[in-house]
Amino acid sequence: MRNIPRLLLIIVCLWLSLTSFTSEESGFNVAFSQGDIGLAIIANSKGAPTEISLSKLKSVLKGEQQRWKDGTKVTLALMKTTTPIGDEIAKRLLGMTSKELNKYFLAQVFQGKMSSPQFFDSEEDLIKFIKNNEGAIGIVGSKSTGGLNPILVDGKKTF
Repeated sequence: MRNIPRLLLIIVCLWLSLTSFTSEESGFNVAFSQGDIGLAIIANSKGAPTEISLSKLKSVLKGEQQRWKDGTKVTLALMKTTTPIGDEIAKRLLGMTSKELNKYFLAQVFQGKMSSPQFFDSEEDLIKFIKNNEGAIGIVGSKSTGGLNPILVDGKKTF
């Protein structure tokens, strides 16, 4: 009985990783070179700093930092890797393909090293989630901050 929630989590993570395969097979995958999409980091006003270094941001995205300085739990909100922004995040920030990033998160969650990120199909839903969840941080297109002030990354609003 105790293993049922863990099994359910594994099944959900596997399903998420498989959905990226079907989207790519259907021809939805769009290739972008670095810099084609401007990205901005946004966060809930509770927890996250107003400025962060790129190396610290990568640590947060990889689940290595689980709490903000004030003790608030970090909650990752990301675009699905089947979206152009999600694919760009995987490549540019973490140096992985979309498939590698899905496998990475699956392994980290399965090993109990981090909570599963929340994945979204639209930037509007991601922004709404961040506004309503303390400690939430996410990445959107630089033109889609939804009224939230971007977190400066190495002194820049976008990268």
